[in-house]
Amino acid sequence: MNRVPFAVLALVVMVGVLAGCERKFTRERFDMITPGVDQKYDVRMMIGVPNRDMGSQWYYEDLDHYYAARVFFNADDVVRAKEWMDARAGTWEGRDPDTTPPVEGEVREEHTRTRMIDDD
Repeated sequence: MNRVPFAVLALVVMVGVLAGCERKFTRERFDMITPGVDQKYDVRMMIGVPNRDMGSQWYYEDLDHYYAARVFFNADDVVRAKEWMDARAGTWEGRDPDTTPPVEGEVREEHTRTRMIDDD
Protein backbone atom coordinates (compact mmCIF):
# COMPACT_ATOMS: atom_id res chain seq x y z
CA MET A 1 0.00 0.00 0.00
CA ASN A 2 1.33 3.39 -0.96
CA ARG A 3 1.71 5.66 2.09
CA VAL A 4 1.85 8.99 0.22
CA PRO A 5 -1.82 9.06 -0.91
CA PHE A 6 -2.90 7.97 2.59
CA ALA A 7 -0.88 10.79 4.19
CA VAL A 8 -2.35 13.33 1.75
CA LEU A 9 -5.88 12.08 2.47
CA ALA A 10 -5.27 12.28 6.23
CA LEU A 11 -3.96 15.83 5.88
CA VAL A 12 -7.00 16.90 3.84
CA VAL A 13 -9.36 15.43 6.44
CA MET A 14 -7.52 17.17 9.31
CA VAL A 15 -7.66 20.54 7.54
CA GLY A 16 -11.38 20.06 6.91
CA VAL A 17 -12.06 19.20 10.54
CA LEU A 18 -10.04 22.14 11.86
CA ALA A 19 -11.73 24.56 9.46
CA GLY A 20 -15.11 23.40 10.77
CA CYS A 21 -14.08 24.13 14.38
CA GLU A 22 -13.94 27.90 13.87
CA ARG A 23 -16.21 29.77 16.28
CA LYS A 24 -18.76 31.72 14.30
CA PHE A 25 -20.58 33.40 17.17
CA THR A 26 -18.22 36.20 18.20
CA ARG A 27 -18.71 39.89 18.95
CA GLU A 28 -16.87 40.87 15.77
CA ARG A 29 -19.18 38.76 13.60
CA PHE A 30 -22.28 39.89 15.53
CA ASP A 31 -21.37 43.52 14.85
CA MET A 32 -21.45 42.77 11.11
CA ILE A 33 -25.25 42.21 11.25
CA THR A 34 -27.08 45.25 9.88
CA PRO A 35 -30.73 45.82 10.88
CA GLY A 36 -32.97 46.60 7.93
CA VAL A 37 -30.54 44.96 5.49
CA ASP A 38 -29.60 41.43 6.51
CA GLN A 39 -31.96 38.46 6.36
CA LYS A 40 -32.09 35.18 8.31
CA TYR A 41 -29.82 33.50 5.77
CA ASP A 42 -27.21 36.26 6.15
CA VAL A 43 -27.29 36.02 9.96
CA ARG A 44 -26.89 32.23 9.81
CA MET A 45 -23.87 32.63 7.52
CA MET A 46 -22.31 35.30 9.77
CA ILE A 47 -22.78 33.83 13.26
CA GLY A 48 -24.06 30.31 12.68
CA VAL A 49 -27.11 28.33 13.72
CA PRO A 50 -28.95 29.82 16.72
CA ASN A 51 -29.18 27.95 20.02
CA ARG A 52 -32.91 28.70 20.01
CA ASP A 53 -35.04 29.58 16.99
CA MET A 54 -38.25 31.23 18.17
CA GLY A 55 -39.46 32.27 14.72
CA SER A 56 -39.23 36.06 14.82
CA GLN A 57 -36.19 36.01 17.12
CA TRP A 58 -33.07 33.91 17.37
CA TYR A 59 -31.12 33.41 20.57
CA TYR A 60 -27.38 32.71 20.66
CA GLU A 61 -25.21 31.95 23.68
CA ASP A 62 -21.61 31.06 24.37
CA LEU A 63 -21.41 29.90 27.96
CA ASP A 64 -17.65 29.41 27.76
CA HIS A 65 -17.13 33.10 26.99
CA TYR A 66 -20.09 34.44 29.05
CA TYR A 67 -21.99 36.23 26.31
CA ALA A 68 -25.33 35.90 24.53
CA ALA A 69 -27.29 37.71 21.84
CA ARG A 70 -30.74 37.96 20.35
CA VAL A 71 -31.58 38.87 16.77
CA PHE A 72 -35.12 40.06 15.97
CA PHE A 73 -36.73 39.64 12.53
CA ASN A 74 -39.77 41.18 10.85
CA ALA A 75 -42.41 39.25 8.88
CA ASP A 76 -40.17 39.33 5.77
CA ASP A 77 -37.29 37.68 7.70
CA VAL A 78 -35.22 40.88 7.67
CA VAL A 79 -33.32 41.85 10.82
CA ARG A 80 -35.16 44.61 12.64
CA ALA A 81 -33.04 44.79 15.83
CA LYS A 82 -30.29 43.01 17.73
CA GLU A 83 -29.21 42.76 21.35
CA TRP A 84 -25.82 41.81 22.85
CA MET A 85 -25.30 40.70 26.47
CA ASP A 86 -21.81 40.18 27.91
CA ALA A 87 -21.82 38.93 31.51
CA ARG A 88 -18.05 39.15 31.91
CA ALA A 89 -17.87 42.80 30.83
CA GLY A 90 -21.23 43.68 32.38
CA THR A 91 -22.61 45.18 29.17
CA TRP A 92 -26.03 44.95 27.56
CA GLU A 93 -26.38 46.72 24.22
CA GLY A 94 -29.43 47.02 22.03
CA ARG A 95 -32.95 46.14 23.11
CA ASP A 96 -36.03 44.15 22.26
CA PRO A 97 -37.93 46.30 19.72
CA ASP A 98 -41.27 45.21 21.22
CA THR A 99 -40.55 46.75 24.62
CA THR A 100 -40.65 50.35 25.68
CA PRO A 101 -37.46 51.96 26.97
CA PRO A 102 -37.48 52.85 30.68
CA VAL A 103 -38.66 56.30 31.66
CA GLU A 104 -35.82 58.67 32.54
CA GLY A 105 -34.68 57.89 36.07
CA GLU A 106 -36.72 54.68 36.39
CA VAL A 107 -34.87 51.67 37.82
CA ARG A 108 -36.02 48.38 36.35
CA GLU A 109 -33.61 46.07 38.12
CA GLU A 110 -31.73 45.90 41.36
CA HIS A 111 -28.53 44.04 42.12
CA THR A 112 -27.86 42.10 45.29
CA ARG A 113 -24.67 40.45 46.39
CA THR A 114 -24.50 36.92 47.70
CA ARG A 115 -21.77 35.20 49.62
CA MET A 116 -20.90 31.50 49.62
CA ILE A 117 -20.67 29.99 53.09
CA ASP A 118 -18.81 26.74 53.46
CA ASP A 119 -20.24 24.09 55.76
CA ASP A 120 -16.74 23.02 56.83
